[in-house]
Amino acid sequence: MLYDDSLPKDLNSPCAAALMADVSCDPLVPALRPDFYYPPSSLSRICTTGCAAALQSWESSVRSACGKEIVIPADHNLPASPIVLPATRRHIYSFTCLKENDVFCGPVAALTAFFSDQGVSIFNYINALPEGATKPADCDPCLAARLHMRSGSPYFDGPVVASESLYQSMTSSCGITGKPATTSTIDYFTGQPEPTQATCSGTTYEIQGNDNCYGISRAQSVGTAWMLADNNLGAYCSDFPTSGSLCITNTCKTTTVAVNTTCLAIAAAANITETQLLAWNPVINPVCSNLSMMNGTTLCIEPPGPKLPPPATTNLPPSTPTTAAPIPSNTAVGSNKPCGRWYEVKAGDYCNLVTLKFAISLADFLFLNTGINSNCTNLFAASSYCVQPVGDISTYLGRPGHVSFTVDPNAPFTGVPFTMLPNATMTLASRPSQAPMAAGVRDDCAFYFLGEEYQYNSDKFGFWNSNCEIAAAMYNVDFDSFAAWNSLKTNVTDPACVFEVGKRYCGSWGLMPTPTVTQTPDGGKPHPPAATHSGQPADCDVWHVVSGGESCQSVTDGAGISLDTFFEWNPAVSKDCTSNFWVGQAYCTHREGQGIGTYNDFAK
Repeated sequence: MLYDDSLPKDLNSPCAAALMADVSCDPLVPALRPDFYYPPSSLSRICTTGCAAALQSWESSVRSACGKEIVIPADHNLPASPIVLPATRRHIYSFTCLKENDVFCGPVAALTAFFSDQGVSIFNYINALPEGATKPADCDPCLAARLHMRSGSPYFDGPVVASESLYQSMTSSCGITGKPATTSTIDYFTGQPEPTQATCSGTTYEIQGNDNCYGISRAQSVGTAWMLADNNLGAYCSDFPTSGSLCITNTCKTTTVAVNTTCLAIAAAANITETQLLAWNPVINPVCSNLSMMNGTTLCIEPPGPKLPPPATTNLPPSTPTTAAPIPSNTAVGSNKPCGRWYEVKAGDYCNLVTLKFAISLADFLFLNTGINSNCTNLFAASSYCVQPVGDISTYLGRPGHVSFTVDPNAPFTGVPFTMLPNATMTLASRPSQAPMAAGVRDDCAFYFLGEEYQYNSDKFGFWNSNCEIAAAMYNVDFDSFAAWNSLKTNVTDPACVFEVGKRYCGSWGLMPTPTVTQTPDGGKPHPPAATHSGQPADCDVWHVVSGGESCQSVTDGAGISLDTFFEWNPAVSKDCTSNFWVGQAYCTHREGQGIGTYNDFAK
């Protein structure tokens, strides 16, 4: 039932040996789950008197060897007895193998669940309705027996089921007698969480004999609602304690709510916005309609809670030196330019490491240290090299930005002669002329299309009836609006409804809607609107995107095709619909000239 590596390390040897004892049961028994349904063939194999006796013996030996004082870490670090392992395993086995009138109850519940939700479920082995099967009666003895066992168990959802009196309701409505509800409790140590001592992150205030809720919040400069919330006390000062201590955390500058005042008036008096007042006092509802219930209480008119310290001022040196640094005695050969910072190379340094360390480009490093060759192979340890210029390096002699000139302050100004250039001329490129609108088309549409965009032949219509209907579908416009915007003379669905080449038509009067069709027709066949599997036909012209709760059967029913046809067109899906049938994936439900498709399928 268990493996060595699944046991806690601190168990004593007798307890560990009892837990690791062999249990003569089918290999499926350790994997049983209380929320799964198992087929009759599996139940006949695993549900034996020998296995039931072996599980009972295993639990007894663990109780004897482990005792109540030994605990192991369980969920949420709450100590629990090792007995929980065999006890819960035996409960799951008994629930799975439950019989009524010599009939396994699990398959009856599985059939009931399938009738309630006829979809593929990982919990149910029934994926399709068995031939000749009928829904079990609501008062079926097996359903009552399973509910009776769940409500009487201390494991899993048993206490919840018992608290809702579900079994009692069923026995009353079904007239079941002689089988009263029972409850049981865990008879071994389960551990209790150690209570944690609450700590106060603010200041502690001892309540005095003549104190009241309003006076304390005013005196301690804290919002009344904040004080109550921070101490888990009743709202609006109800049942306020007369002794004990309070934790004062969210202090702030406060104001007292006067009779018949408003949030707008409070905010204006405090020189804040109404939005700030509501944000700093979440006890006030968004429309400020409960302010009258707070007369005499204090509200925060600044952010509550600890205040951040003022930003410290630092006197950092400028990032770019403005004066040259002292020249060291071990300056490298060629490093003789004004330098803002020197670095003494250590053993193991190399050029790229130095340039990365001081955020200087290799070109600038070589410029400031002309003694280094272009391959940077002669960097000497214990020698100092310049790693930062003084000011802008582009002003150094030899750099592109360097300018050298001499100014004679006594020379007269002679001006700078120049010849006026003629005015520049420019020829604008011609813009393509806009196609004219068809007769009667609105001139205030947000988006127009050309008539030549929808000139499909009737053999490419698919499940549409006309080019007008295709255009209306592409722009997600109802037929009446589309006909009115374009002054159509025929119905949108009439095959004679066509567009004139070279003319513009209205596709959207308001903002461009989000199209429900994700791809425009290409030769009459839509592209898949979602990811697909390999092997699906290239001539598929209707796709269905699976949503939650759907099954292969429901998809084929909606498309009007058989399951065999669905599996033929979607060969990646397994015949039992448990593999490669995914939510959000597109599946072929119509091919050109075959089956029945719907517009809704194409739009998904």
